[in-house]
Amino acid sequence: MSRKLRNIKPRKVNRGVFEEQQQREEKQLQNLRALLFILPLVMLAVLVVGVFFGYKFYRNTVHEKSPVTPSQAASENDTPSDPMLLRIVNSAFTMEASYVPETTPCFGKALSPAAASALEQMIAAAGDDGVKLKVTEGYVSYDELQQRYEKSVEDYRKKSDKSLVMAEAHVKKSFPPAGENELQTGLLVDLTADSDGYFGDSSAFTWLTRHCVDYGFILRYPDQENAGGISYSPHLFRFVGKAYAYEMRALDMNFEEFVQYAKAH
Repeated sequence: MSRKLRNIKPRKVNRGVFEEQQQREEKQLQNLRALLFILPLVMLAVLVVGVFFGYKFYRNTVHEKSPVTPSQAASENDTPSDPMLLRIVNSAFTMEASYVPETTPCFGKALSPAAASALEQMIAAAGDDGVKLKVTEGYVSYDELQQRYEKSVEDYRKKSDKSLVMAEAHVKKSFPPAGENELQTGLLVDLTADSDGYFGDSSAFTWLTRHCVDYGFILRYPDQENAGGISYSPHLFRFVGKAYAYEMRALDMNFEEFVQYAKAH
């Protein structure tokens, strides 16, 4: 063996460098695993957000409201003087048992004269557009409201086997007791139409949401959980007069918000 070959020594491996490289590779692997875990979550979040905003766009498109500008609202300068038009009725602002409004017959029910006249015009206009609206509820007295409420609570208890407190909490969301129910005002009306599916998805409801303000009506409970804990209802429309209805739409306010706004102005 030559002297050169005998002088070649084995190359020593730097243990520190090797361990550092191994740690880098393990860290890269951990980062990759974390990325593979997070990426599906991010994609799911994007999908959920897309569906949410897509649904909102669909609702706004299908149930598009007729636009009202502040100038149009202001042009209705005959602001009604009837304080009942902006009277909130709920568990915090109860109605006296003795209150009985002036009413007039309207499609087999009873409503305040102003609301009845406006409703007749609105239903006639809807009919001209091929929409046949039906009135299922109008003014209801304090005593009758209480009787209906108590019966609804009892029926729900029998069906669900819930306690009285839970049954009352459930019923109040859709039918408040006497003193907390706006049907006593003679200004709230329950509307429906023949439909194969859910009324809130019907062409009749679309027509109402677009044109109700033209006759002084607003959708009373437009959100899933309204003030007082009342559930969303596509059937209940409240008469407030054209001036207030136009202004609410121009300001994009619900009834409770507008009442507070009106008090401040």
